[in-house]
Amino acid sequence: MTVPTQLSPLGLGTGRLASLGSSISPKTASMLLYTALDHGIRVIDTADTYASGDSERTIGKSLGSRARSDFFLITKAGFPHVALPAAFSPLNQIGKKLLQLGSPKRNFSKTYLIRCLEASLKRLRMEYVDAFLLHAAKTGEPTAETWEALAYIRGKGLSRLTGVSTSDPEVVREGLAAGQVSIVETPVSAVAESSREICNLCVSNGIAIVGNEVLKSREMTPEQKLKWNSIRLLRGLSEASPIHLMIAYALAQPAVQCAVVGSSSPQHLVGNLKALSYKGQTTFFEEMRELFR
Repeated sequence: MTVPTQLSPLGLGTGRLASLGSSISPKTASMLLYTALDHGIRVIDTADTYASGDSERTIGKSLGSRARSDFFLITKAGFPHVALPAAFSPLNQIGKKLLQLGSPKRNFSKTYLIRCLEASLKRLRMEYVDAFLLHAAKTGEPTAETWEALAYIRGKGLSRLTGVSTSDPEVVREGLAAGQVSIVETPVSAVAESSREICNLCVSNGIAIVGNEVLKSREMTPEQKLKWNSIRLLRGLSEASPIHLMIAYALAQPAVQCAVVGSSSPQHLVGNLKALSYKGQTTFFEEMRELFR
């Protein structure tokens, strides 16, 4: 499998980096990004809709002093949104709702995708991103024009790689057949129903996966909790944090080269690196999968 340059095992999700009502100050957000890079967490995952563009603005402002080779930047597009500057950000949510009332939930036309990426690059203060993905694409939404847009984006040097962020295996198949998917972002957890199928598709085609929603779980029954604790004890993992085990589970899956986790605390972000020490717990992960079926 060809691993994209600079794709680190752990990535930073920025969905709440600058969102309205977030407790993260601009100073803390910058510190979070600096801490990530200083500890080898090179993958920064964002999208044009995150905080209505303010996530990308924060990244651009914070990382302007860092060498471009220090990080692997992913952004996504497809959702209608309004991305007014921070001073007008309270209007963004209202504008987005009005847009979505009059247009489809996602737009993967060539013109729209190119316009979104160009706007993202302005907010990011960068000439290119490392990966540009179709955001939450579902079967029937991408068209031949969509795949043409991704080819154009790579050809113009606006993104090194193109791909999809989806939980729909059919979208991955279509993108692979079109030759426009060189990286996939998808939910990877013991409760993600499509992750195994998408992982197998990517293994067969030599495509790296960035796992998201890796901490997603469902509430355990009392019996499941007892089983969970017993297998952790049996495998010598009673002291391991459930969060670390879920991150490690994602990284242990075929084709998964990075697990993206959101964080508002530099300390917690660095603490997540301990998950890498549990990647080899193959037997435990199989038992974990069975537990959540």
